[in-house]
Amino acid sequence: MRTLSGIVALAVGAIFGTQVAAAEKIVRVWHTETEPQTIKAFNDIARRFEAKHPGVKIEAEGLAWGDLEGKIMASLAAGSPPELSHGQPITCTALQSKGLLLPLDDVVKSIGDANIWEQVRRVCNVGGKQYGLVHAAGTSLLIYRRDLAEKHGLKPPKTWADLVQAAKALTLDSNGDGRTDIYGISLPGDNLFINILLGELIKANGGQLFDNNNRPMLTDRKMIETLEFWRELARYAPPGWEGHGYLQTFQNLYGQKAAMMLAGYGRGAGMIEKFAPKDMANDKTFDVWVKPHGPSGSEPAAQVDEEPWMLFKEAKNTNEAVEFLKFFYQDDNYLEYIRTVPIHFFPITKSLRQSPAYRQTEMIQRWKGWLDAQEQYLEKDQGKPTLVVDWADMTDKPYLMEVLGSGILRDMVIDATVEKMEPQKAAEKAQKRLEDLMRSKGYLKR
Repeated sequence: MRTLSGIVALAVGAIFGTQVAAAEKIVRVWHTETEPQTIKAFNDIARRFEAKHPGVKIEAEGLAWGDLEGKIMASLAAGSPPELSHGQPITCTALQSKGLLLPLDDVVKSIGDANIWEQVRRVCNVGGKQYGLVHAAGTSLLIYRRDLAEKHGLKPPKTWADLVQAAKALTLDSNGDGRTDIYGISLPGDNLFINILLGELIKANGGQLFDNNNRPMLTDRKMIETLEFWRELARYAPPGWEGHGYLQTFQNLYGQKAAMMLAGYGRGAGMIEKFAPKDMANDKTFDVWVKPHGPSGSEPAAQVDEEPWMLFKEAKNTNEAVEFLKFFYQDDNYLEYIRTVPIHFFPITKSLRQSPAYRQTEMIQRWKGWLDAQEQYLEKDQGKPTLVVDWADMTDKPYLMEVLGSGILRDMVIDATVEKMEPQKAAEKAQKRLEDLMRSKGYLKR
């Protein structure tokens, strides 16, 4: 039986505990990193931040790329967005245009404006304010089987025609049973990655997706050439490629079912080391070529995977979220995060990128050529975010997120490749659909 003093003590404890719980400020964080080592590093950084900031709790959740935008929109509709979330650059500018984000200028000031890559500062920078701050950057890569290319005497492709010929040469019956067992190239079939690839291909062919009046340019000759190239290339892709997502395209590569991968990324080096036969898990077997350009283009183009952090205006604990980001980007913490996927995560800070601690990372030494290729795209400004052809698109075309979500561009590519529709007809069909979408959203006035 409890005594009166015991009951009082329990009551006081309950009241005190309720007060502590009520005083705790929760910062909800959604990010797109689902690999176990990255989740662990991020959570470890969060726990260190909490130790330095009593009363603040970081609740982090890793979400798949394909799930994030839908969850963000649902949370905004419900009036309960997280404090921080990753998002596509085009998502960031779309939300900023609707007045839903707060600037992260205090975080930039803490890092040092001059300490951030110039390319990174251009992402979701509106009116001189930084509404999105990239967590890390990495470009798309053309990955190929170096051993097979050397065996067949192939040189780096300069043009799309060269790449088609390489894909044909590397479509092989390696065991002599009369059936193809290695296909020339692995292609993505899901909506996100078809949009990513289409954006970089039209850039590499000197084209645009929209004119200055927001009218789609899908029937332009440069887009038709792009669809014709995709159709030719798909002849040498594994059957059913249109159903392959990002992971399946990599499985085709390291599983020796495909000799090249057009929409590869640096994180694939970790997959190769984990899943490929040990004697093949190196850059002597899996190397990268600079991407070729189209018949109407003159230089390569790549997509930059650089999801920015976004700070939501309607969230409760935005000040604490800003303090957490300042802590996250401190060199020691940030290096721990970057090292979890070092061939895909380029640090956004010059200080970390130039530091011996970063450059001496063992995996970076093993796959240096993959990083050099990405650095070349970034230094020559050949890398742009998804569906961004020119940097002005970031602010002038806030509808790109809606275009991505519509699936119209994927349907056009599938019509021209899998459904065997003539590229011109596929483009005309998509042009009408996209014009209707743009008109319904108020972006196309005539």
